[in-house]
Amino acid sequence: MGVARSEHESGRMAGQGTKCYHFPVRRLLLALVAALTVGSSACRTLVNDEDLSDQATKARLESLLRGRRDLDLKYVTVDVTAGVATISGLVPNGDQRRVIRRLAAGVHGVEQVLNNLIIQE
Repeated sequence: MGVARSEHESGRMAGQGTKCYHFPVRRLLLALVAALTVGSSACRTLVNDEDLSDQATKARLESLLRGRRDLDLKYVTVDVTAGVATISGLVPNGDQRRVIRRLAAGVHGVEQVLNNLIIQE
């Protein structure tokens, strides 16, 4: 009677084969994971009311460029077709050419920029 046993009554070694969670805790964890999954999927379906038509994209791009007083746009034209912004004309230097291209690429609705700007000499 004074001898300690290292096996449970079921014949298993102590600490082996036991389950980590009880059934009610598992059910609670599954419910929490399901709620988080449903909640995160709702966040991905936000409605975007912004017009993505070529005309609206062109208007946003032209407005952005006109708002920059540091750019000489006297001889610059902009066109948008199927999300491709084509920028053509003459600019005074390479810095303005790069800035205009970068700004155009950041406009919502512009998928690609064709930079046909020529540096005036």
